[in-house]
Formats: sequence, structure tokens, C-alpha cells
Amino acid sequence: MMEAEQIVRLILDAARESRVLTGGVYKDEPIIRTGRQAYGQHSTGPRRKRRGASTLWELAGSLAELVSEATTPTPHAISTMHALACNCSGRVSAYAAPQLFYDQARLMEGYEDDCPYTGAFQRYYPTYEDMTDAQLRGYFTWRTRYRAGEAPEAPDALAALARLRDTYGQLPGNGALQSYLTTWMSDLAIYHGLDRSLLGANAEGSALERAVAVLDGAERALLASAAPGQWDASASGLPLGEDFVSALAAASRYRLERSRIFSDRFDELAECCCAVFARMVDHCHRRRKRGFVDGLFGDAVGEPYAMFRSAVFHDPVRHPDCTVDLMSGVRFRCRAGSWSRYRPHRSSEASAELGDILHEIDRVLRLRLGGLPELKEREVPKYVRAIVAEEVARCLDRRAAEEAARVHIDRSALGVIRAAHERTREALLVDEEREDTVEDLSVEASASAASPASAGLSAEDAAYLRALLDGVPAEAPGGMPSLAADRINEALFDIVGDTVIEFEGDVPRIVEDYADDVREALS
Repeated sequence: MMEAEQIVRLILDAARESRVLTGGVYKDEPIIRTGRQAYGQHSTGPRRKRRGASTLWELAGSLAELVSEATTPTPHAISTMHALACNCSGRVSAYAAPQLFYDQARLMEGYEDDCPYTGAFQRYYPTYEDMTDAQLRGYFTWRTRYRAGEAPEAPDALAALARLRDTYGQLPGNGALQSYLTTWMSDLAIYHGLDRSLLGANAEGSALERAVAVLDGAERALLASAAPGQWDASASGLPLGEDFVSALAAASRYRLERSRIFSDRFDELAECCCAVFARMVDHCHRRRKRGFVDGLFGDAVGEPYAMFRSAVFHDPVRHPDCTVDLMSGVRFRCRAGSWSRYRPHRSSEASAELGDILHEIDRVLRLRLGGLPELKEREVPKYVRAIVAEEVARCLDRRAAEEAARVHIDRSALGVIRAAHERTREALLVDEEREDTVEDLSVEASASAASPASAGLSAEDAAYLRALLDGVPAEAPGGMPSLAADRINEALFDIVGDTVIEFEGDVPRIVEDYADDVREALS
């Protein structure tokens, strides 16, 4: 214990000499010496620097760590690892730090320890040489326990990074770690040609790259069609409206998915967005040298790419030439050990211009539909404002016309309608007509008795239906084709399962798909 007290005393003297704490304020000047240095001992490894303590608590933690290092033997494996960084004269070797890190990692790949570390260690581009012996033993202890957990599925390296991302990366304050791990996982899959399914949503590029790829594909499909300025949902290559609007939202700075119009009137919004996009594509194709999507996100660009950036990386074997294509259109290429990345569009940020167009669509839709708070105007080109106004009006007018054209038949009310018709007809007849009608009805009743009704139809309705089937002009029973069609449709609904007579304007006709069914019912 005397040795420890002497070490602490020497360290405190060194701290006072180096003015680590001067008037309670930390000054980043001389660095505290290690316990071995203060006590006159030398380790077999290089003399690594230690960061100064900025508070009394940190100084106390550093002192405790130094005492522990001075009184606890360094494992032989760690001493051997440190020796790799020194040449015969005891100085740090001149070869590159990434290669040193790689060689040390290979040396220690099977090492296990059981000496937990309770302090904190934070460093950009950390390597083994940045850590004290206590921190190293703490790291190897953590690694031993981590490896003893549930074995990750193959491929091991990619799954291990995924587990780190989904555990430590999810903790508060570890957003940077999650970002790094996501990038490293993507690079690892590309570098070694691994299955990218563990990458989740980022398997085929960033969210922005995937969204722009959807817009790019839609523009190409429109330009390949006969009418680029019109969005025909049935055209080849065009995405579904829901997918397309989601891509627009992801590619723009305007958060369209957070708007009330997105949740309350999505169908109208999707139709208007598709129509405005088609008009903008057509406008840029005819009036500009660049396409609409290229104008928003820039032209294609190829650039050098650093694999595993923000990490210490070394590969002793040069990577073979290869090309890796992602569904987002991004392409990675390795030539002579050097990597490059091709992107269909230069911009790596969401588009403010596209955001203004979506905001204008949202604003005009709210004005036309009503019921939602109005949005303040943004500055957009006059032609854009005109296109949005025209397409929103066209979409809403078309939907209103389609709704008005729909015929809603309440079959339960047909009997009431017939009864009212008969009462009105009876009231309009004079005595002579009424007598004639009685005679006609007697004749009809006799005919009906002589000829059984087909499929529940009266003889007159059956004859009228045969005339329609044969394309022969005929007078509708009762003189009203609409009422005759209602009676016939109702009678045959249980047999055919649908309406068999429809109207083109005022002209009734048999639905072609059901002609054979009608003939069979009449036979």
C-alpha cells in the first residue's frame, strides 16, 4: 500500500507542477504522466499520452486508474500488443496507424479478459494505442461477454454490427454511433458482396436516393408515353399514387405527410400531385434543356468514395475490381483497389423547390375543398402557380362530375314508384280509354295465362327483352323504357347477379357481357 501512496503523492506533485488545476480552471498544457512514469517504471509498450483532467472528479478518477495500473500486472498479451508499436529503440514505429491497428487486432482476436472498467472512454478514430491498460482490459472484458451472448446469424460481421446498432445505437445520446454503424454496415455489405437484407430500409441506398429514383422512373415513363403532360395511372412504368406521393414527400423539404390534407383528403391530393408532376415534366421537356427531376436534384455525378469513413480501416489484400448496383440507381465501383461512387443526381439534400410546389398544391386544395385552415402563399414562379391552379380545378371538377353521373338505384322503392305511376295513369284516363284499358288488360291476362312468364317476367316484358336482344325496335310496355328496364333488371337480378339493361343516353341496350345469360333465362 505504501507504493500506491507514493505514486499518488508523486502524481499530485506532477499535477501541481504542470498546473492541471490552476485557480480551478483547466488549461490544456502539459499532460499528466502515467503511474509508471511517475514511479520510475517503464512498460514494454510505447509511452502513450493521457488526456488531462478538467475537474476534480475527473482527476480523482484518473488517479484511481493510475493507482490500479501501477499495482496490477499488465497481461502478457497486452504487453506483446504494445510491443508491435515499437521498434528496437523503443520508439513508436513509423508504419501507418491503420496497419498497426489491424496487426494489433489480429494479434488480440482471440484474447479474453475479466477486468471490468468503470470509467468513460470517448475518442474519434479510436485505436488500441489510444487506450490505457485499464481501458484496454475493460474493452476486452466487454468483448468477451458480448461474444458469449447469443450468436448472431451469418454473415457474422454484418449481423454483429446490426446488433450493436440495435442495442447501443438506440440508447439516448448515441445518435452518432447509430449513423456510423449504418454507414459501416452498408459499406461492409458492398465491400464483401454480402446479403444486404440486414441493412433494412437502407439496403438499396438512402431514403432520399430511393425517393428520387421513384421520381426519376416516373419522369421516364411519362416521356415515353404519347401524352407526357397527362398522368395515366394505367400507363406502363408509372408508380401507384400512394407510393408516388410518399416519394414526393421524402424528396422535398415540405413535410407533406404531416399536413391535414394528407390524412383527410389523400385521394384528391394524390390525383393532383400526379397531374401537376406530369405537367411539370412536359413543361421542362419542351421549354428547358434539363428534365424536371434533373433540375431539382442535379445531374449525375461520379466521385471517389472512402470505404468505412470515420473508422480506422486497413485491408492487407487489395480488393478485386467489381461493380455493385443498387436499386436506387447508385453504383459503387472498385478499380485497382480504389473505390468510386456514381449517383444519378448530385444533390444529397431534399429539394426546397419541390417543397414549394407541394405547398402550393396543398394551399390551393384547401381553398377549393374548404374545411381546413388556409396556408400562406409562398413565392413560386407564375407558370407553376398557373399549372397547380389548373390541375387542381380539373381534378376536382372531374371527380364532381363522376359523382353526379353515378346512378343510385334503391330497388326497395321500385314497387312504390310503380304504384304511383299506375295511380297517375288512372287519374289521367277518360272513361272511354279506361274501358279500352280494361279490355286490353283482359286480353293481356288471357295471353299471360296461355303463355307462362319467363324468368318471372310478364309476356310484354319478355317480348320487349327479346326485341332488345335481337336489336329490333320495340315499344316499351307502358310506354316508359326506364320503368320497363327497372322491372326487367329486378326480375333477372337473382339469376344474372347484375343489371342486364343499361342506357346510352336515352337508348336502352342489353349489356353485352350478359346477353347469353338473358337468352338462357328467356328460353
